[in-house]
Amino acid sequence: MLLRGTVNTLSKYAMNQSLKFYLPVIFFLLFTTVLTAQQDEITSQEKGYQLMKTFCYVCHNPNVTSHDKMLAPPMMMVKRHYKPNYPVKQDFINAIVNWVHHPSPEKVLMPGAVRKFKIMPPLAYPKEDLEAIASYIFDHEMDKPAMMKKMQAENGNNKMMNEKSVLSLNDGKKWKVDTETIHTMDEVNQLLNNFKGKELSDYHTLGKEVFAKAKKVILDENNKGEAFEQLHNFFHGLENNMHQLMEAKSMEEGEKYKGLLEVHASRFADYFEE
Repeated sequence: MLLRGTVNTLSKYAMNQSLKFYLPVIFFLLFTTVLTAQQDEITSQEKGYQLMKTFCYVCHNPNVTSHDKMLAPPMMMVKRHYKPNYPVKQDFINAIVNWVHHPSPEKVLMPGAVRKFKIMPPLAYPKEDLEAIASYIFDHEMDKPAMMKKMQAENGNNKMMNEKSVLSLNDGKKWKVDTETIHTMDEVNQLLNNFKGKELSDYHTLGKEVFAKAKKVILDENNKGEAFEQLHNFFHGLENNMHQLMEAKSMEEGEKYKGLLEVHASRFADYFEE
């Protein structure tokens, strides 16, 4: 019995001594693993940012101070259009990669920019580099364009945001647009007026359907000159509500933004006719 007790005591002592030795080692390994993961994440984020500056800022330069000098929309606006359509990160990344490698009219999410700058050429950047860029864009706020900062300083934020969406008549008369545009806007109004949402995803789908119709009008080359500029202004006023509808977090939010879209879309006939 004495021998067994002595063995048990020695075993416990050895175990305690082992724990005293191994516990710090275990904690150190855990700490270094977490630290390495954090460093890898920082490295990945920094890589995405640097690649974006190298590849994207050639055209999407946020430091441009004039519309006339812009070659493409700033990345902040790109994110503002893509994230509502692709709220899941991997879908967002895939959409950016697919667009850069194979841009096409059916994929356009910024029709006004395409009318101004034309559709971008396909670029053969490595997929992994584009994925790093898209991941960074999804997770971070983009650099605010210098032009926007300047306008905010001079005019105030509200005036700047509303500047592009101001509609006006053609010397008191409605602007003439083609038959297809009138037909498309009739479809938009029917979509909104007849909509009965049963679940949240229905509102998200409605936002995308309205956007698809708006894109069709903006990309229509038959709409030109000042009449087109006014059409662009009209849809600029719809834009935020379309994105908010796509991103609605509840049925109540969805109904709110659907209602705002409905009111705005109904004003089309006040400014445009065939």
